[in-house]
Amino acid sequence: MTCGKALLTVVVLLCGSAVASAQGSDAGAGKLEAGFFPGGGTFFVSGDDDLEVNFNTFNVGGYASWYLNRLLATEGEIGFGIGLAQDVSYRNRVVRHVQVPGTVNFNGNVVVFPMGSDRLIASYVTGGGGLLMLRNRVSTRQFGLTESESFFATNVGGGLKILRAGTGLKRWGARIDYRIFSVKGKDDAVEFFAKSKTRMGHRIYVGFLYTLTR
Repeated sequence: MTCGKALLTVVVLLCGSAVASAQGSDAGAGKLEAGFFPGGGTFFVSGDDDLEVNFNTFNVGGYASWYLNRLLATEGEIGFGIGLAQDVSYRNRVVRHVQVPGTVNFNGNVVVFPMGSDRLIASYVTGGGGLLMLRNRVSTRQFGLTESESFFATNVGGGLKILRAGTGLKRWGARIDYRIFSVKGKDDAVEFFAKSKTRMGHRIYVGFLYTLTR
């Protein structure tokens, strides 16, 4: 249900951008852009509530984008997931108010702007791959996670960028982004997360961007 609502949100956002007109001289992306997101969340799902745990993290991070043309850009991103205290299900019982693992995520992505990035509000779709690191902490030892573990992860998603004009700040803009992460399981992982089983994560964030080079 959560996945369906999130996907519907993205579709609505993408369709809504079609009504935006941005023919002003200051509208649109530059060549090089940097951004950060001070607030967002990732929801890791598809656990079985027996050995593999579903949990959520609060996310912050940043990225840099290089625009190849009005339709295509490449992007490098780093994100940090803060594992706040929450109730989780483990071995078919509820573990109350436990601090879950933190995460570090490195991604390389391709970003496509179907209607072009030379406008005030530009919709995009994106996809790529990278590394997801699960960081251990004292509270995770009860789940068998005693040291940090790394996993290969791919992502697809989309969102909207508000590019300079209309923001009141010529080089500043904003961004809404949604991703689905597929975290590849591995045999030597602890049972807590992605042991021989692909796990899914849904991330959404709101951030800001700055045009470094026009």
